[in-house]
Amino acid sequence: MTNSTSSIELPWMLDELAELPHVISVVVLSTDGLIVQKSTSMAQELAEILAAGASSMYSVAAGTGRRFASGAVQQVVIEFDEHTLFIAAAGQNARLAVLCDQDVDMGMVAYEVSRLVTRIGDYLSAPDRSAQPGSDASASHD
Repeated sequence: MTNSTSSIELPWMLDELAELPHVISVVVLSTDGLIVQKSTSMAQELAEILAAGASSMYSVAAGTGRRFASGAVQQVVIEFDEHTLFIAAAGQNARLAVLCDQDVDMGMVAYEVSRLVTRIGDYLSAPDRSAQPGSDASASHD
């Protein structure tokens, strides 16, 4: 698929997931915590916070998995008092974060997240920023 296709269809697909009962918002993020795309109803500032937090939590899970030779992270689920957060791999260098109310049907959301990742995994992938021409992979990122 081309970038123009993904830029048209990806928000629609995220909004479709956000319309499920008790789903609040959906964000696709790069591995370094930047927003690739978000559901249209989510405020930009909140999407940035969710993307940064989801990136960090996924990284912690991946590091722990490496330490215990557990393999790649498939999904991280965090249950808060009032919300549930799903974070899943969404292609190379991309993650999908789905924030839900506590009353969400976790099985349904896990299934729909898996379906969405399968459907659009090819163009959900964010390019590796350190591999782009002209980038300085040794530069520190604040």
